[in-house]
Amino acid sequence: MLYTSASQETSTVLLKTAVAQVMSVNNTAEANILFDEGAQRSFITADLATKLNVQKEGSENLNIVSFGNKTSCIRNLDKTTVQLKANNGEIIPIKVLIVPTIASPLQSQSRKITQGLHYLHGLSLAHPVTDAESFELTLLIAADFYWNIVQDKVIRGNGPTAVSSKLGYLLSGPVPVKNNNQSTSMMNVLISHKQETCDLEKFWKLESLGIDEKEVDTQLIDVMETFAESSITKQNGKYVSKLPWKENCPELPTNKEIVKRRTENVIRRISKDNEMFRMYGDIISDQERRGFIEKVSDETLTENLIHYIPHHAVKKDSTTTPIRIVYNCSCKANSYSASLNDCLAEYPPMMNDLTTILTRFRMEKYAVTADIEKAFLHIELDENDRDVTRFFWLQNPNNPNSPLITYRFKVVLFGATCSPFILSATLMKHFRENPSNTSSELQRNIYVDNILTSFPDETTLLKFYAESRTLLHDAGFNLRSWNSNNENLRNRAIQEKAGDEDQTVKILGMRWNTKSDNILYNQLTLTENDDIPLTKREVLRQSSRIFDPLGLIYPVTVTSKLFMQRIWKEKLNWTNYYRVL
Repeated sequence: MLYTSASQETSTVLLKTAVAQVMSVNNTAEANILFDEGAQRSFITADLATKLNVQKEGSENLNIVSFGNKTSCIRNLDKTTVQLKANNGEIIPIKVLIVPTIASPLQSQSRKITQGLHYLHGLSLAHPVTDAESFELTLLIAADFYWNIVQDKVIRGNGPTAVSSKLGYLLSGPVPVKNNNQSTSMMNVLISHKQETCDLEKFWKLESLGIDEKEVDTQLIDVMETFAESSITKQNGKYVSKLPWKENCPELPTNKEIVKRRTENVIRRISKDNEMFRMYGDIISDQERRGFIEKVSDETLTENLIHYIPHHAVKKDSTTTPIRIVYNCSCKANSYSASLNDCLAEYPPMMNDLTTILTRFRMEKYAVTADIEKAFLHIELDENDRDVTRFFWLQNPNNPNSPLITYRFKVVLFGATCSPFILSATLMKHFRENPSNTSSELQRNIYVDNILTSFPDETTLLKFYAESRTLLHDAGFNLRSWNSNNENLRNRAIQEKAGDEDQTVKILGMRWNTKSDNILYNQLTLTENDDIPLTKREVLRQSSRIFDPLGLIYPVTVTSKLFMQRIWKEKLNWTNYYRVL
């Protein structure tokens, strides 16, 4: 959907807006409404939803694409129903999704000009003319409910068109103006899809990896450089970063009570498994020992913002980290409160192209991989931002019944939405301030915290190993899990306790046998005897399990894609059974 309000030298454009009463079971409030028949879903702002004290009715995933951008992200939004009161007293139910904001405020000063248009005289307008200079939208009514309110009668003249509705006449179209205003515009695009459609898009998108040209996001580079210059410093051999707070940050509650309850539930659950409980406690003890977290008195007086975050365990198929503790920075005290992530700027990290990295990894004679150990935890957090990362753990980690005490992070934590951006900005800053062939090689062959590259000879390979370890050590990072198809490098890394002794290692979603220097794929089979319902959804799921960004086994995987096309042509829905193989 596209909203636009543009000022030109001779005219401005009015959109269909209205002011009306909306109700919930609990409250009534006035809503500033935009009607958009080009939109698929209706929305309400979180502020208006809070005023109405609405009741949630579940949630829905939306695939969001910003205007002029090829990238997208999936957001989970709460659903509710509000009642719109028409002029004749009719109550119209509208199902809406709750969002922080709908759009930037619309300019409403130009509506005064309509008072001089004779063909509008005597009309009851849905959006009365006032002295207000702007109109902040709190409710968007889309095509799903648009025609429940908008009626057929249309009045045209030498200005905006008047369209009848149950709220009064809606004005839409160009309005002549006498002065020359500075040109301004505002555009947003929001596209709604079912989850299966998103999965299908991803399924076919893999075929274009390395084919579609990756655009250089100059705006992101500027943002990252500005942030690195203003918010990242180096102190005592470590980089220290501030959190990138949003300019209009919502109020952040402490979350203390809900986090305490969640922590108690986690302890109760993991204490049933002695090994899990021990490993969980060992991780927190190790984080404290290594200076990643610190105890803090709950009564400590501070002027800093205080916020608590819950945590839980995730089991991993990893030799270095069997379980990982996840800190949930998206935790909310209730559906209308802000989480820590809601208050932090959500800049994407600067990511190198995956296919390009993998291609260079296979290009030369000697390939090599490594990763930065606990990369986020080696960037210290500015002292003034640490109290928003508080959490609870046991005073005695060996006793699940001991009292809870308060910790806080001294470093950037993985669960914060801005952490990948901070890591990317920190590494970019370090590489640029330490220019060399090795820093250039690292900068173009790093993917989050993984390094993959290759070299034509052993001398260059070993030089890269030594120099890259030193370069990142100077930034406070440790390059570990080194592996290579070069035996001398592999033995040296293992001897220096920096190597991975496994012969087969994971590389960005695939597996690599360093001895045979082959890329390996898991064999997947699906037969008539398998107890799996062969629906369109299941075919998509099974076909998407093989990750092959380089297309090395495309002659094999193309058959599943052709099969998917065949099912699609038969217009089956996602749950129909399909047994013709």
